Amino acid sequence: MTPYVFSFVVPFLLAVVLIQWLARVFWKRPEGWKSTLVLAMISALIVIIPIKGLPLGRWLISINANFSIPLIAILLHTFLKTGFRVQLLDRKALFGVWVFAAVAGIGLYPMALGLGAFDPYAFGWGFSWLFVVLLVITLGLLLFRNRFGIILMGCLLCYNLRLLESQNLWDYLVDPFLVLISGGVLVREVTQKLFGHRRGHVAGEVAGKMKRKSTLTERTQETAEPHFQNPHVVS
Repeated sequence: MTPYVFSFVVPFLLAVVLIQWLARVFWKRPEGWKSTLVLAMISALIVIIPIKGLPLGRWLISINANFSIPLIAILLHTFLKTGFRVQLLDRKALFGVWVFAAVAGIGLYPMALGLGAFDPYAFGWGFSWLFVVLLVITLGLLLFRNRFGIILMGCLLCYNLRLLESQNLWDYLVDPFLVLISGGVLVREVTQKLFGHRRGHVAGEVAGKMKRKSTLTERTQETAEPHFQNPHVVS
């Protein structure tokens, strides 16, 4: 029963985040308890609307059986930031999520699809080296006060409570949607830095050329000015 109820968390958060975005685009930013509570109630109703005997929230599960805990944290962060201006995750934690999800997705899904002889997904069943590696990463992140470490602790806690319908630890850590989002965010970050650096370099060159041109123009004007003899000078 618990995994069934928990499966509505992502559809609910996704619905409320989308409604918040629509309200911000077409009306105004929905802030405060009153607006956020109304949007949350509307989202909850949308999620439990039955379509062909199945709640709408469960239709999303048919697309992806298990949504990871980091994805839930990202959606919750977006929800709180829009509704209450509460920064649940800072920039370091968000960057940690994007990098972890992208690296895990690259190393996990191609091999799980049979592209190699080694299948890391198998290590998510029961206790394995994955738990040790995850524990070391979590402790390191907490040592450097990175909030992503709290998310990883949440993954382990949810796994022990069996909140997802899957019994594999990997499904608590990463999912295809999170991998795609992470890849898009990282590509955007790299592109912005590259083009931003390029624009800054070009702007510097243009400013330097304009400055040199202005200096040359001033010197030319000074050379072209006529020199008149002072009439008060006695011959």
